[in-house]
Amino acid sequence: MTMFRNLKLLLWKNFILKKPKTLVTVLEILMPLLFSAIVMCLHFGSLPGNRPPVNYCAIDITSLPEFFIQYPLKNRFQLVYIPSKSETLKSITESVEKTFGVEFEG
Repeated sequence: MTMFRNLKLLLWKNFILKKPKTLVTVLEILMPLLFSAIVMCLHFGSLPGNRPPVNYCAIDITSLPEFFIQYPLKNRFQLVYIPSKSETLKSITESVEKTFGVEFEG
């Protein structure tokens, strides 16, 4: 019973403190409801619809793109970061280097 008595006293104290500030109290109650309603409207208004499947054209990856061929790689592009502990990334970089004849600075 003491728990309910303490709750009653706490609610009464809250009521006494909020009584002179009626507008603030109403806004404290209505603003979260308003924002929740806005979020729900935005959520339900943006449900995904059915779209037809998209087929993309195949891209040949056996050679470098034309942009890289027009401009020399050694003067304009360089690999900035390779984690030294990753053997997989090192082997991929070496494979790209051999395949395309590009020199990366390590």
